[in-house]
Amino acid sequence: MMKLQIITLIAVFAFSVNSTTAADRPTRFGKPEDVVAWLYRDFGWQAFIGQYFHEIINDQPKNILERYFTPRLAELIAKERKFEIETKQVGPPGFDLLFGSQDPDGISNIRINRQSGTNIVTVLYDQNTKKDVMKIDFVTVKTENGWRISNIHYKDVSFDVSLLNVLSGPY
Repeated sequence: MMKLQIITLIAVFAFSVNSTTAADRPTRFGKPEDVVAWLYRDFGWQAFIGQYFHEIINDQPKNILERYFTPRLAELIAKERKFEIETKQVGPPGFDLLFGSQDPDGISNIRINRQSGTNIVTVLYDQNTKKDVMKIDFVTVKTENGWRISNIHYKDVSFDVSLLNVLSGPY
């Protein structure tokens, strides 16, 4: 157990030291899986060190969101965040966009794979010793600025949710 904690701390430290800000990231992603991999690299750290150390993707301004998402999805995410700030209520979807969960504690073994011959990038992860807790499909589109995420589908044993549908509805 102690060895695992030391390895985790070393990995987090190395990740933190070698990381730059999202503002320093490329904005033209050459493949669908690139945009998803950079999104997790820039904002997936909370699964390892806790969400209170840095802002999560849900809290980013629209100009940062547009580096990863289509303008429509970035606008909807920004609108949801504005609703939360103004009303002090949790708006839809009510969870971290990268994990489909309110609590990323215990998440491990994050795997990012492009579905062969498609523009869909699937993320699977384990949580608290349970394998493949959540399947997240990132639908990507090629834009003049490179690949962007146009929708996210969250699937587990109890639900199948489209982020675009949730954010497009009334709240």
